[in-house]
Amino acid sequence: MIGIWRRPRWAHGFLVVAAAWAITAVLGLVIVGKVTGSGPMSTGSARHTGGLPGLGWNANRYPLGPPGLAEKTTAAGAQAAAGFSVPVPSDAAASQANLTQAWVNKYNGEVALVFDKGKVDITMARATQQKDLRYFQAFVAQRNKNRVTDAIEQVNGRPALVITPNTSVVCHCNPAVVEFDRNGIDVSIYSNTYGTGTLLAIANSMR
Repeated sequence: MIGIWRRPRWAHGFLVVAAAWAITAVLGLVIVGKVTGSGPMSTGSARHTGGLPGLGWNANRYPLGPPGLAEKTTAAGAQAAAGFSVPVPSDAAASQANLTQAWVNKYNGEVALVFDKGKVDITMARATQQKDLRYFQAFVAQRNKNRVTDAIEQVNGRPALVITPNTSVVCHCNPAVVEFDRNGIDVSIYSNTYGTGTLLAIANSMR
């Protein structure tokens, strides 16, 4: 993650991304409404928009939003609080060995895992709508609105939305993003350090 500020969840994510961009005109990309509610992306963090200096909190310290919205915990603690499985990937770029922080939003149960001091961020939240192949296809079809380079790949046999980094027509500063549905849980992986190939490998390791 580029030193930045955090965005709220990806459903709110990407759409949020788009929304965030529209609102700030310079924000990075907040993954498609996390392809979680109205669009891909979890609203988990403003950090992935490439920096939201006007929002007033440090995403490196508070990945799920301003202080008070979330509490720092462990992966196991986040799973217990959220009430759904929180798998930790087993990839060289993101694994239990380099898990830096784990957070849970005490109001909506969204979870954030930060790896290698922010090089990779993963948010998870209960999906507000089904993220199936048709959903992602509809999203990608709106490239003139998304204003980023996106495509559909697969993660463990499931469709996944993939956003290429630094392709935002607004600022060329968006992170790489992979978003997919895992048994009703909207999972979004972000990085300002690695490309989409690494993020797909991370996603595929989340068994």
